[in-house]
Amino acid sequence: MSVRFLQAADFHLGSQLSTIADRGSTVEDPLESALYTSVERLFDVAISEAVDFMIVAGDLYDQDSRSVTANLFLQEQFERLAEEGIPAYVAYGNHDPVGSATTYVDLPDNVNEFDHEDPEEFLYPDAGSPEARIWGQSYRDRSESRSMYRQFTPADDRIPNIGVLHTSLDPEGRLYVPVARSKLESKDAIQYWALGHVHDARIFESEQPVAYPGVPQGRDIGELGLGGGYLVELDDGGSPDIEFIPTSPVVWQTVTVDVGDEGVSSIPDLKRRLEHVIDDLSTPMDRFDGTSVSIRDPEWGVDGFVCRWTLTGNGPAHETLSQDDEAIQELTRRAREQFSSRQPFVWTEAIRDETGPPVPPIDELRDSDRVIEEFLSVSEEFDGEASRAVFRETVGEAWEPVDDHEEIRADELPLTEE
Repeated sequence: MSVRFLQAADFHLGSQLSTIADRGSTVEDPLESALYTSVERLFDVAISEAVDFMIVAGDLYDQDSRSVTANLFLQEQFERLAEEGIPAYVAYGNHDPVGSATTYVDLPDNVNEFDHEDPEEFLYPDAGSPEARIWGQSYRDRSESRSMYRQFTPADDRIPNIGVLHTSLDPEGRLYVPVARSKLESKDAIQYWALGHVHDARIFESEQPVAYPGVPQGRDIGELGLGGGYLVELDDGGSPDIEFIPTSPVVWQTVTVDVGDEGVSSIPDLKRRLEHVIDDLSTPMDRFDGTSVSIRDPEWGVDGFVCRWTLTGNGPAHETLSQDDEAIQELTRRAREQFSSRQPFVWTEAIRDETGPPVPPIDELRDSDRVIEEFLSVSEEFDGEASRAVFRETVGEAWEPVDDHEEIRADELPLTEE
């Protein structure tokens, strides 16, 4: 027996994209509506694919005082599912906990909301002839220290059992349902874990896959690339077929541009260099490399990009940018004015100057200064994977990667390959 469902999470309705207030009128409408458009597309997929049901694993709203617009919008979307006979199973997370929630309209009867006091089991399509069990629990308040998963106790595994949690997968945490990934993977009664809270799509494949769909639409520079949800087919043997469905109308990008050429020195030169790079903007989906997840080509296309440009290189452009405090402001103004009318549009979120002055030939520097000669000698020792492995082993514990976007501190320096 198998079921087919759409898995989503972290809509954060009621929030907006973190673009600055003076954006141009040409991109105002797409940016204002991007969040709602991406979520509506998820419901479009559920209907067009005629899924058995839909799962939303927390943070449907951005805050517990839910906006009227967001509440009405979700009511309309779930009613669309109801018209097609598609139930939805919804857990609430740390941004929209049940304990202090304000609602303005009731969701239709096809929406099954997980209780916030105890874990709850729903049977699809009904208790008389169940084809799947969906276990979950909502947050009581914004800080949720209960493990929850321990009480997910399906009666048997003759039908697919799915667990729904909004968690950071941090066993030492005290805010967002502390649990180790290994604990979920070792709970044999659950064949698939549908999670929310982490904003980038990722999947941990094992006999009990642990899957985050991420946000359907990135809202700031920390939520890069295409967002969306998973279309999942799961049988009672626990072998899922998973497809990522992109839904983002707007894509955030960080773009590094080398402006160290001798021929790049003025503001117009720099703008032209940015313009050349725009034609190469893309939406890579390498986050699923090494997994069995397939990726559907974006059927809606991308309305636009929001870019943070980083200018690098050593050349005459450095003098232009460093000697005049208004140079970056003027370059930003021109980029916004001229790139926002493109199709797809390109909105400049910020331009960062990391250029340097022209550098003499390296051999000339090496021969002229013993300190530089010694520095180059030391740096060359690290030019290789073996040396980098030693470095990671030595300092890796000091610079640990931070997975939870809501727990990163300003003084942390996560260790990355870069």
